[in-house]
Amino acid sequence: MSSETRKARVSVADWRVTDGDDTLVTSGLGSCVAVAVYDEGAAVGGLLHAMLPAAPSPAETPAKYVDSGLDEMLAAMYRRGADPDSVAAKLVGGSAMLDISVGDAIGDRNVEAAERALDDAGIPLLASETGGSTGRSVTFSPTNGDVRIDRVDGVDVI
Repeated sequence: MSSETRKARVSVADWRVTDGDDTLVTSGLGSCVAVAVYDEGAAVGGLLHAMLPAAPSPAETPAKYVDSGLDEMLAAMYRRGADPDSVAAKLVGGSAMLDISVGDAIGDRNVEAAERALDDAGIPLLASETGGSTGRSVTFSPTNGDVRIDRVDGVDVI
């Protein structure tokens, strides 16, 4: 077994689950949100890159939406051995990149949808970096829960 960590890319409107040492990476987070969920004890984690808060029924591309994408990703994590009572989450994104929306900005709505979906699933949100007006890229290590956030103006780890 190799101890080398591989990077697995998560595209926009997509999610990926790993039960190994893979690092999950996504970029281009503006108003989109990245939801990182992991069970450290089982070494299972997933990263969702969602564009919109709520899916129509049925959703042709569930991962495009926070609610249906999170549901799909969690089901895949539980099939890989994650314990629903041991998972935790971190949330990134939801910037106000362009002020073209009517009412609440889409970034704010995505953050609210993610917080609500996690709460509904009984998953604690341990940390978040949301809002603002800059784009972000995320590197997530499911084995320890570290989320590295790269922005034009700096880097944070939550």
